[in-house]
Amino acid sequence: MLDILIQYAPNWTEHTTWLVIVAFIFAFLVSYGMGANDSCNDWGPAVGAGTVKLYQAYILSGILNVAGAVLLGYKVVETLRTGIIEFDIFDVYAQYNATTNQYDTVDFCGNSTIVGGWKAPDILPGAAPLECAKYTSIDFMLTQTASLAGCAAFMILSSCYKIPVSATHAIVGASVATSFYIRGNVGIKWGEIMSIVISWFISPIIAGAIAGALYYVVKFSVLIRQDTFKWALRLCPIFMCFTLVVNLYACIFDGSKYLGLDKLSAFEALLVSVAIGVAGWALLTFPLKNWLPNRAKKLFDKETIKMQKRLESGKAPKGHKITDMREPDVAENIKELPWYKYFWAYVPEDRLTKKVFNTLQIVSSSMLSFTHGANDTGNTISPLLAIWLCYESGYAFGNAETRDDTQLLLGYGSLAMIVGFVTLGHRTIKLLAHEMTVDMSPISGFCIEVGTAFTVLICVKMGIPISSTHCTVGAVVFVGMAKSTSEGVSFGTFRKICFFWILCFPMAAIIGVGTTMILQQFL
Repeated sequence: MLDILIQYAPNWTEHTTWLVIVAFIFAFLVSYGMGANDSCNDWGPAVGAGTVKLYQAYILSGILNVAGAVLLGYKVVETLRTGIIEFDIFDVYAQYNATTNQYDTVDFCGNSTIVGGWKAPDILPGAAPLECAKYTSIDFMLTQTASLAGCAAFMILSSCYKIPVSATHAIVGASVATSFYIRGNVGIKWGEIMSIVISWFISPIIAGAIAGALYYVVKFSVLIRQDTFKWALRLCPIFMCFTLVVNLYACIFDGSKYLGLDKLSAFEALLVSVAIGVAGWALLTFPLKNWLPNRAKKLFDKETIKMQKRLESGKAPKGHKITDMREPDVAENIKELPWYKYFWAYVPEDRLTKKVFNTLQIVSSSMLSFTHGANDTGNTISPLLAIWLCYESGYAFGNAETRDDTQLLLGYGSLAMIVGFVTLGHRTIKLLAHEMTVDMSPISGFCIEVGTAFTVLICVKMGIPISSTHCTVGAVVFVGMAKSTSEGVSFGTFRKICFFWILCFPMAAIIGVGTTMILQQFL
């Protein structure tokens, strides 16, 4: 127990400034690692499909990650900050001793005051001393700082090896391990932790099932038709409407209190979402009816010229670095197979048809980037926010949603993610775009992103901190199999990713506990 080393007077946190600075550094590194790793899930398929350039992904990711974090991130912050450990095990009571003019640590006092706000009352000149106050002990600040260290180390290491891993997985593992080291088994919500862990295994299956089902819809409604370009143009407005309704409903219902969306009922949120979705459909169907095919043909012509120049210069077409997967077989009369064989047969995607889905993928990638900011920034900010609240007020568990500093910290985490994405993100993008599946196209990328965004956004609204990485990888695997069974997925790469997933929890835990031991020496 470290409590006995501290006199819990109202201004006791002034002696922990150095620990807060360390926490901010570790939090920046966690967000940096997440940007270098998790943010690649948003734009990896789009960059791999050639829908956006890498620099365009940097710009869009920066804007949308910050927006998602600031508007919706506080919900997951609350779940991670208060949902996995009984925080009252870190409560400490300080009673004023009029004889010694000091504060004595006591087991409990019935009339205790929870000290809150920016500064404790009797720090102010002339304020009367508190009879008895409840604080969050320095032990908690220590465990949360060490948790950030464990998560940061594993995220950056995984990014260097270009393996997409879960920051949620790492931060929960480190938090549980450090709390267990300091307080033992007391207060750990094993039931909540098990539900979160189960969600890590279920979420990729759910995201994969949604993404795979959507690809089958495209396969049967567009790809097996004689004129795939015509059918893509017909159905693109409907797909756009569906994408907008699903994503906007998840954002609007119980949404940002800053925009007043939290006051809308479920039905009202659905009406607004459907209205915007229908507007998107109408826009592509009427005013932009000619714009969509013209844009597709323009992109097609640019790509054709680029390919011709490459061939004229003697450069071979770009290949894949996949050694355990062959190109899918294509039947001679692919459009004349019995309907049921299309569930496993590879159907080539016409180049011009793929350009129609280019617009859809930009929208789906943007939606996914927004959800990433809403969900994953909380992984960094939940420990940092608790440390900050404890430092400013002495108590770590006040209402975070109503505080302006919560949004500032979410912005801090988002900016660090952007730095990580820009400097190191290209490595993980390369794996998702070129080493896990043979053909990452705008069609498959659109299905992957909608499946991932739908799963993540629903879980965000429920306050469940799932891993967008797990969802994206699951969606890539299922869509690859929907394209042509096992031939569409590099299972060697997938096994390597799963191996790192297994290492994530224990590695983050070990580093977190080791950091705790080191920080103890300075208290």
